Amino acid sequence: MIDMHVHFFPPGVFQAIWRYFETPSNGLWNIKYKLYGGKLIQTLKMEGVKRFTSLLYAHKPGLAQYLNDFVKESADHFPEMIPFGTVFAGDGSSERVARQIFEEYKFFGIKLHPFVSNENLDDPRFFPVYEIMQDYGKVLICHPSSVPVYLKTDGANRLRNVLIRFPRLKVIVAHCGAFEYGDYCVLVDDFEYLYFDTAMNCVHTKAIPNNCPGREFFLKNQDRILFGSDFPNIPHAYSNQVAALRKLNLGENIERKIFNDNALNLLALKEF
Repeated sequence: MIDMHVHFFPPGVFQAIWRYFETPSNGLWNIKYKLYGGKLIQTLKMEGVKRFTSLLYAHKPGLAQYLNDFVKESADHFPEMIPFGTVFAGDGSSERVARQIFEEYKFFGIKLHPFVSNENLDDPRFFPVYEIMQDYGKVLICHPSSVPVYLKTDGANRLRNVLIRFPRLKVIVAHCGAFEYGDYCVLVDDFEYLYFDTAMNCVHTKAIPNNCPGREFFLKNQDRILFGSDFPNIPHAYSNQVAALRKLNLGENIERKIFNDNALNLLALKEF
């Protein structure tokens, strides 16, 4: 099993994120797995995960470089990792950072979280990054939709602006685009390289209610969906995410695509 939505921050950054999540006024949830480093990876292996991403994002200037260096060092020690980095447009050096993480660090892609960074996907400062990624076949994993507590719902339109300009850019929309499922489904019909990850979808919890796009969504997009969990920043058992997808009764062939083969094909990975 390949998990395409695993966060891998330095311990201090993880702890700050968990404090934010567990502050009641933020409307989020208590974290079940407060793990990092080797213990995080060991837990994933126990759940049957063979490969996983290192998703992270910056919320202020000067942080992206530190995070990318941390991932590079970690990837050198953990061959199971599929290294992803990030860029922060406010640093004013996005193109340089992109060239470093793709040409020198050999990362597979980047993660952008517009709500955390307060930088929209269609911010022109990202365009040189997208051009490099498109040329190199790298993958953008982004969180443009409103789940779980964000108020803006224009993410699909902003992503469309990006894909019109960079139609060969490989993009994974986190959380299947919840809660604007229909808006992102339309994008799939228009752009060949648009994908989804399943993080926290169909796991019905108080934290995120009504978060399943339905069985037909998975059937229609079976070649565009990749398994993701949002581990370790989840309020439920890891196995609940796997079970929720299996309950859709998609069949062995489609499950194999979602849990393994689609990621292998998208990232041009060999079996591990």
